[in-house]
Amino acid sequence: MSKLIDRLAQTAEPVSLPMGFRATKPIPARPKMALVVQVEPEISTAQLADYFSSADATIFASADKANDIAQSFPGTVWGLWLEGISRPQIKGSIEAGADFVVLPLESEYGLPGIEKAGKILLVEASLSEGLTRTINELPADAVLLTDGEEEKQAITWHQLMLCQRFSDLLSKPLLLTVPISVRGEELKALWKAGVDGVVISVKTVKQAERLKELREIINKSDFAARPRKKLTALLPHIGEKSGTATADVEEEEEEEE
Repeated sequence: MSKLIDRLAQTAEPVSLPMGFRATKPIPARPKMALVVQVEPEISTAQLADYFSSADATIFASADKANDIAQSFPGTVWGLWLEGISRPQIKGSIEAGADFVVLPLESEYGLPGIEKAGKILLVEASLSEGLTRTINELPADAVLLTDGEEEKQAITWHQLMLCQRFSDLLSKPLLLTVPISVRGEELKALWKAGVDGVVISVKTVKQAERLKELREIINKSDFAARPRKKLTALLPHIGEKSGTATADVEEEEEEEE
């Protein structure tokens, strides 16, 4: 199984508190919000050590870069953003050890080798409620939410509302793209709204220092336990037929009287 997906699944799972007064075994600490970094292609392989030490996983948009990483930093949890990458490159990266892939909704189903990797669907916030619910039945492991707009410098109320909405509709772990300037209070609010991990795009080596700060903030923060997700079942809408059937029953009762 994908290491990142396993990490997200543990994060998303609520902790069950013991009941009663009996002494019980200590409750194991739940993994906190996951920190994933998306690295731009122009950053050299030699400059990447700081990113790996700060993040739980790294996303690459370049297959060549990803394959270099696999050789230079064995044991690193990394994945591939599949937009604009050829089928042979995808297959090569999976064979090189890609732990997961990020799949835009328009990407081809059944790409070579991806069944061995964790599958994260890239979903825009404009996706309808009906289509969002169908993701629960698809062979995908997690969802990465993006609003499709220019990157904001701060988390907005609208984003919190979107995260809560998608979290309520999905039974799978939820990731969100956020700016590197995100603050600890904002991360806690996102966690409460159902976000299990954040994805941060970095374009310069200087931003590695900020990643270290975010790692420390997450490690020191107290992310309160969340209730287990409850999905509302979709019931068929009977419409006018229900009213007709009721009327027929009432007529039969009147005749009997």
